[in-house]
Amino acid sequence: MESSIDQFKPKEITLMIGNAFEGDVNAMDNLISVIYPDLKLIASGIRHKQIKVSRTLNTTSLVNETFLKLCKYGINVKSRKHFFCIVAKAMRQILINSANKKLFKKHAHLDVNIDDFQIESDDSATFLLQLDEIVTSIAKAHPRIGEIFELKYFLGLSEQEIADELNLSKRTVRRDWLIAKQTVAKLI
Repeated sequence: MESSIDQFKPKEITLMIGNAFEGDVNAMDNLISVIYPDLKLIASGIRHKQIKVSRTLNTTSLVNETFLKLCKYGINVKSRKHFFCIVAKAMRQILINSANKKLFKKHAHLDVNIDDFQIESDDSATFLLQLDEIVTSIAKAHPRIGEIFELKYFLGLSEQEIADELNLSKRTVRRDWLIAKQTVAKLI
């Protein structure tokens, strides 16, 4: 399936994103119609990598929640890839917040409503929070390795795309990705 965003040049998308988040309603409408399928692909990938897929947590809800969050706080993007990196981080944060909420309700002996935008099991919530903690510590100790992990794991970029985005060699990206994977595997 070809991305709907591929019909535009990267500079056109970046301009569209900038205009949309500066308040241009027409640009926002155009942007949503162009990037929505891509956002759904990213959300689906993040959901399947991070948690057991729940009947209550769906891709469309995650995309909509993310877009609302971005519109509320606004963003300043440098490129199309930068925008999608911000989107992936926002989606990840929404899932982390959901995991925190689920575990808090469990420990506070509050009822968890099945209609909540939540994670299906305590194991999934715990895994997601543990992964976030590990990725955050990797990023603090080795910012480049943390960034490569986020771009590959959460956004699904290829090694070549990451190398291009970060101005690194593909070999460096591969090495750092292996280091990140090994670190995560040891700690989970």
